This record gives sequence, C-alpha cells and structure tokens, in this order.
Amino acid sequence: MNGKFHQTQEKPMRGKIEKIDLDSKISGFVRKLYIYLPPSYADNLTRSYPVLYMHSGQHLFEPKKVDGESWRIHETIEQLLHGDLIHEIIVVGIAAAAATVTSDYWHYAGLYKDQALGGHTYEGFIIQEVKPFIDNNFRTLSDRSHTAIIGSCAGATVSYNIAERHPDVFGKVGMLSPAVRSFDSNTWLYSWPMQKPQFMLWIDVGDAEGIYTRPVRELVDVLVIQGCVPNIDLFYYLEPDAAHVDTHWGKRLKHPLLLFFGKEGTPVSVELQGDQVLGVGSAPLTVNPVVEYDTGLRCTDLTGSYDVEDPQILQVQPGNRLTGLSTGMTRVSFSSQGVKTSDNFQVVPSLPDQVQVHLRAHVPDETPNVEQIHFGTMTLQRTSGNFYEGKYTLPRGFNLATVFSCEMYNFECQKDGSPMPLRFLQVQKDISIEYRIENWSKL
Repeated sequence: MNGKFHQTQEKPMRGKIEKIDLDSKISGFVRKLYIYLPPSYADNLTRSYPVLYMHSGQHLFEPKKVDGESWRIHETIEQLLHGDLIHEIIVVGIAAAAATVTSDYWHYAGLYKDQALGGHTYEGFIIQEVKPFIDNNFRTLSDRSHTAIIGSCAGATVSYNIAERHPDVFGKVGMLSPAVRSFDSNTWLYSWPMQKPQFMLWIDVGDAEGIYTRPVRELVDVLVIQGCVPNIDLFYYLEPDAAHVDTHWGKRLKHPLLLFFGKEGTPVSVELQGDQVLGVGSAPLTVNPVVEYDTGLRCTDLTGSYDVEDPQILQVQPGNRLTGLSTGMTRVSFSSQGVKTSDNFQVVPSLPDQVQVHLRAHVPDETPNVEQIHFGTMTLQRTSGNFYEGKYTLPRGFNLATVFSCEMYNFECQKDGSPMPLRFLQVQKDISIEYRIENWSKL
C-alpha cells in the first residue's frame, strides 16, 4: 500500500449499503443495522473481510443533511481504497434506538445525573446477537485481529468498556472525543482502577471541545501509566481547532481506519501546535507535537525528545509539558521518529491558571419561553427580557467551538435559516462577551 489520503469531490459509491431490522430478544425490540459492503464483495465470493462495528448507525451513511449529522464514512473508506491505503472492510452501523439512546452507552456511571445504565444490556446485544448475526450472514474474518469497534463521545466510552470486557472479540478500539467523567460528580465512566487494555487503541479529541478536551488527555496519561506504549499499542491525536461535532469526527475517522486496516506509513514532518507563552510558577504548558505520515495519518507524539536552547528559562517534563523557570525567550527543538522541528517559546511573569468568563446572549423575540439556553455544555440563565447570561471560572487556555442551543436539538441558525458557523471561544484572560442570536432551527 502506498499513496496519501486526499479529500476529493463526491464520487458514486462503489460499495453497497444494506439496511436490516434485527429482532433483538436482549433489547426487547427490533433494532436497525446499516451495513456497508465493500466494492468487491458482490463479485469475489471466496473473499472474507475484516469488520468494523460502530454506533449511531443512522448518522454514518445517510445523505448529507443541513445539520451536518452524517459522517459519510463510505466516502472516506472509498477514498482510502482509491489511494491503496487500506484493505476493504465491512462496516456495521448499529442505529441508536429512541427507547434506550440515553442509557445504552453507560456501564459504570452516566454522563449526566441519574442517567440509566444500560451498557451491559447493549453489550449483550452486540456480543450475543449482532456479531453472531453478521458472522453467520456475511463473509467476515471473525477473529479479534480483524474486528474493530469505533465510536464518538458516549459511543467511544461504550466501545472501550465493551472491548475491555471482551478482549477476545475486539482487537482494535477507536475512541473519538470520548466522554471520560460524569459532568455532575466527576466520576470515571470506566472500570476503576483502569488496567492496561489488551487491544490496539486510538484516542483523539479536538482542542476546541471545551470540557471534553483535558479529560481525554488525562485518560491517555492514565493508560500510559498502566503500561500502554505510545505509537505501538496506543495512538493519541489532539486535533487543532476541532469541535465536538459529527462533521469533525467523520473527517478524523480516516486516522484509525489507516491504523487498523492499512499501514500507518512513514513520518514525514512534525509541527509544535498550541500556545507558545507560559508563566513562571504557573501550570505547565502542554505542547502538541503533531507528526504527519506519508499516508496522511496524523498523531500527537508522546515519546519525542526536546532540546532547550536556554535551560535556565524553561524545562521540559514528561508528556510534552513545559515549565517556566525565568522570564525570557528561548528556542525549543523537538525530534521523534526521524523528523524534527523547533519553535520559540516565551516565559512571562506568572499567568493565572484560571480565568473568569462572562457570556451574555441576546435572543430573538420568537425564542421559546425557557429559563435556560446553552453554549455547548455551558448554561446561560434568563436574566431579563431577551437576555441570557452565565458566569464561569475556566482554566486558562480553554477553547470551545460550538453554537447556542435552546431546548433539545433546537440550534441557532442564521437569519435565513441556514446553519450557523461554529462560534469560537478562546480564553486566555478574564473576558466578557456578548452574542446576538439571529434565529433558531425549529422556528
């Protein structure tokens, strides 16, 4: 395999998508499966294929929607196939069910307070019903080395928990922007204490996902302590400017696909992403060295070496963390896997570790009569008339790209009803911001 992944214009699908209603005795109702069969499946009747299991199957293949809820992963797969970058695979998308969508993905704790824990039931559905059905009715390579499971957010959490309990079934797990701790109690959403997983693991997150971003790195650090070896059985990627949305996950899926079903390739470049200013005595600055491979795979390197031109100004700690020692500017060099780069970093007098943020939003007259609206996971309370406000204490460096929402699945849009581009909140100091919302999608 050789070549590199490139986004191309939409082409006719070469594979095939089947929709199947599976009568689940474990769930107690019929559940829908969306199954992608690769281009050669219909003609090469002697060939068997690796299988990728995914969640929220109704969002994986459907035509593009104005709300951006479709991953269009068959397009990504076939672009990778066109570049001879991965092997042909079968994808099984397990649709979320309205009756259990809030409970299916939680084994040990819920993301929200009092959330039902249906993860064990959902696990039984996949292990005892879905996988046997797929293996019995399609030509699969059914062993663990050819079987992967990938999900985003809650789907990432349940993917890990199912594979951790069934390492004989899944040999590869992809976690895109996983939920790590519950919002109300800060409880870990995984079995604790965590043990070294017995499968290859991909974990990623965007650096503009607000409260999701830092816990994902904490999860990675825990797994390294438990014995995972970066770039061998654990791959991590912090994507610059990426938000907690389906469209970004769909684009990022190419990375675990390359890793699980193709070849990672050879590193060709590295760039030090992130802030370049840190304070004396302040919390360490975590640098993001992004390595790009000749296949298009991108990973954050956790094993590289640093050289500081003036070590009296700053020092490097494990995990790409820089600590300011005295004020000044110095050049920092980074090298790993045969590639290297360098950049200047400035150390200033102590910076605050936390900042105060005040958000104020003016809503249109037609806004539903609700006491709260949300900016991602941040709640704004009605204060007077058409205004909502919220005050927050956030870590310095907090980044969030999102839009406002009012009630379930009612998102802000532009005046003409078209989707609203993501709003970027980037916090380095105390700040007050006022927003004007033009329209809501359900009006």
